[in-house]
Amino acid sequence: MRLEKAMFLLPGLVIGLSLHEFAHAWSARLLGDNFSRRQGRVSLNPFRHLSILGTLAIFLLPIGWGKPVQVNLYNFRNPKRDYLITSLAGPLANIIVVLCCIGLAQITRNDCRYGAGAQAYLTSAHSMLIAIALINTVLAAINLLPIPPLDGSKIWPCLIPGLKPSFGSKGIMIFIIAIMLLMHNGALDPVLRVAFNSTSYYMPYPDSALCEAYDDLGAKSLDNGDLNQANVLFSAAVDHNPRAHRSLRNRAEVYLIAGRLQLARTDIEAALAFRETPEYRQLQQKIAEAIRLRDASIIRQAASQPASGPAE
Repeated sequence: MRLEKAMFLLPGLVIGLSLHEFAHAWSARLLGDNFSRRQGRVSLNPFRHLSILGTLAIFLLPIGWGKPVQVNLYNFRNPKRDYLITSLAGPLANIIVVLCCIGLAQITRNDCRYGAGAQAYLTSAHSMLIAIALINTVLAAINLLPIPPLDGSKIWPCLIPGLKPSFGSKGIMIFIIAIMLLMHNGALDPVLRVAFNSTSYYMPYPDSALCEAYDDLGAKSLDNGDLNQANVLFSAAVDHNPRAHRSLRNRAEVYLIAGRLQLARTDIEAALAFRETPEYRQLQQKIAEAIRLRDASIIRQAASQPASGPAE
């Protein structure tokens, strides 16, 4: 994995793993088991939960892992029920992180409405929220699989009679390697695809991304000669980002071809206010020349009309 991509995903992994393991420890403590508290795991300090090897794995693999929280079932008042709740707490914490990211993304999605200076920060924040949400989606989905040492190997036996839950961390590296191999060969793709699609469905796109998408589609429609569709798409791009100079320039070209010269002039002047380029100036000159020729034609037509004298 490229270093830039790994560094971009790292905050989501740190947040996800820390809250995941904290949730296990905190719920165990609430249910009567203080073993994790004595180990210092009832803490939001990431260094108490992260595994050095599991954190470094993000630079080579698509995911990492933390230090598992140990519990003592004999301290629970209702061992089966409390072990189930403690095991569910980790994936539930990741799902809560995803929901929080989706909520915050409703604010950062309007990255084009607060000025050019704020747009870059809001766009970066929105991208980070997406990355954190997707990482936590993966953590929640994978941990629900019935494979040791994942939480699913403890959750499903508590729900399905006859299954034996896993305990401890014996042979943990063997299972981790097996999980990595399953991810590498695509065996877990159906599970991850469902999780990704669910999160992506509710995660809003930022206005800047929608603007670019509409502009690209509009450019294709313009190349195909579909002026009406191109106008609709460029207008949608401008609606999402009023400072989208490229969309304004493209819509000005549509108006020029359609003969709507006043609208073309308005759009190209707006585009030039945001970005001064020789290409935009050239289009402005073409529009000005078209307006001049149109006005000259109107004057000639008026001059060629016979003057009407007074009625006799």
